[in-house]
Amino acid sequence: MADPRVALVYFSATNVTHSYIQTIQDELLQRGCAAQPLNVTTLEDRRKPLSFDGFEAVIFGFPVFSNFAPSVINEWLPTLNGQGKKCATFFTYGGRTTGYAHFHTSMLLKQADFRLHLTAEFLGRHSFNVGGWKVLSDRPDEEDFRIAREFAALAIERFSRDNPVLQLQKPFGYPQVLAELESAPKAKERHWTNPLRSTNGCSMCLDCETACPAGAFDAATGLSDPQTCIGCMHCVTICPDKTIDVPHMILEKAFLSNWNLTEEMIGAKKSRIIAQSWQAAF
Repeated sequence: MADPRVALVYFSATNVTHSYIQTIQDELLQRGCAAQPLNVTTLEDRRKPLSFDGFEAVIFGFPVFSNFAPSVINEWLPTLNGQGKKCATFFTYGGRTTGYAHFHTSMLLKQADFRLHLTAEFLGRHSFNVGGWKVLSDRPDEEDFRIAREFAALAIERFSRDNPVLQLQKPFGYPQVLAELESAPKAKERHWTNPLRSTNGCSMCLDCETACPAGAFDAATGLSDPQTCIGCMHCVTICPDKTIDVPHMILEKAFLSNWNLTEEMIGAKKSRIIAQSWQAAF
C-alpha cells in the first residue's frame, strides 16, 4: 500500500489532545502521508455523519476521564462504521493512570468494525488545572512530543503493511467496574461542582452552550446540568470573557493523597507507545 490517507479523529476539551494531534499531523505530512484532523469535541460535531470513505486508516485521540475515554465518546464510537479499516489510538492523561481506556476503547472500535494496530498514552496538564491545580502544568514537553512523532511514524508503518491486529488483554477488575458504571445513576459522586458563570462581564457569545461536549451548559442561566455535565472543563477553557469557573473542587493535595501519589511520582511518568500485546497495569 502507498502511504495511506489518515483521518485524525479527536476529542480535546482543554487543548492537550489537540496539541498532540497537531504534532502527529505534522509528522505524517513530513513523511508524505495525507492527514485530515476531524474534531468531534462538541455535541454538534458528533451529530454530523462521519464517513471514512477516502481514508485508508484512522488515528483516534481522546483524553482519559476517571479511567475511561469521555462517556460521550464511548456512547458515540459504536455508531460509526469502520468498514474494516486499520486504526490506532492514543490517550492523554493528567498523571494518574489511563486506567481501562486502552482496552475499553479497543472493544468499542472492534464493535464498530475497526482493526486496531497500535496505541499510545501521552502526558499532559490535568484538566482540573483550570480550577487552580498545578498538576503537570509543564506537560506536554518536547520529550512527550518526540514520542508522539515516533507514534505517527510507527502508525504509517503499521497501516502500510498487513500486520496482525493488536490484542489487548482484559485488565484486572474491568468487568466489575464496567458493571458498576452501567448500573450507576447519571449523576455520580464527584470531587467538583459543575462549572457555572460566576462573574459579571459575560458578552453572551453562547460558546459555552453551543460547544459543550455533552450539551450540558445553559448560557441563559449560566449553569451546567449536573445530570449530563462530564467535567471536561471545555466551557471554562473556551470562554473568551473568563466568566466561567468551578466554584468547588477537591484540593490538589487531597487528590494526590487519595491515590497515594506524589508530585515527583507524577512528574517521573513518561509518554509511551504500546505496539505489542499488552496487559494493563495499575
